[in-house]
Amino acid sequence: NLGQLGDPPTHPELLDWLACEFVARGWSIKSMHRLIVTSSAYRMSSVASFEGSIKDPQNDLISRFDMRRLSAEELRDSILSVSGQLDTKPYGPSIRVKISSEVLAGQSRPGQGWKLSPPDEQNRRSIYIHVKRTLIEPLLSSFDFPDPDSSCEARFRTLQPAQALTMMNGDFLNEQAGRLAERLVKERGDNTRDQVRLAYRLAICRSPNDAEIERASDFIEKLKHKYDLGANESLRVYCLLIYSLNEFLYVD
Repeated sequence: NLGQLGDPPTHPELLDWLACEFVARGWSIKSMHRLIVTSSAYRMSSVASFEGSIKDPQNDLISRFDMRRLSAEELRDSILSVSGQLDTKPYGPSIRVKISSEVLAGQSRPGQGWKLSPPDEQNRRSIYIHVKRTLIEPLLSSFDFPDPDSSCEARFRTLQPAQALTMMNGDFLNEQAGRLAERLVKERGDNTRDQVRLAYRLAICRSPNDAEIERASDFIEKLKHKYDLGANESLRVYCLLIYSLNEFLYVD
């Protein structure tokens, strides 16, 4: 917002250059998107240097990348992708995914007007989820899906307890944690350390260090022996934890 109520631009010369470049590129929005996302500024790390922290504590001068939490749709798609369930098929009609009976009970006519899509269709990308004004998919709603009652000029990302509770207790998350556990067993057998390594690679796109492997293995063993959970259930609970890591939820 560069109007009277907004803050003055920190890089007015850059705005002028971008405006001229936009015209020179034939007013192509796609070309400008490509220019921006391939720039060195956009691809910087979020790790602040000592000098940058002193001179640019609020990152007004774009000395680093501001960490960004995944949007609601990105988060759901990422969860499905990690568990191996994401259906990337494009086009077609919108889908109606499973919503808990507790949420459906809040409708004026509980359960009506939300006929589920076939199971093999429900894991399609979130952009295809049917949006009903009075019934938003709970995961999307918790992570700041826009209010369908009004236009949305910009997405705002909040941090609230309901998000953590959704990640721990939501039916969708618990189901996908189970799917991820099945994938780890299928691809790495019963070796706990190998399962942990694959979970990190799938969810966080890096290999865990020795301390992380040891901590994860101890956690799974504790679930088995102290809380009398079976091997599969212990691994599922660990997968639920993986989904809740900041490294999974945030783009660094």
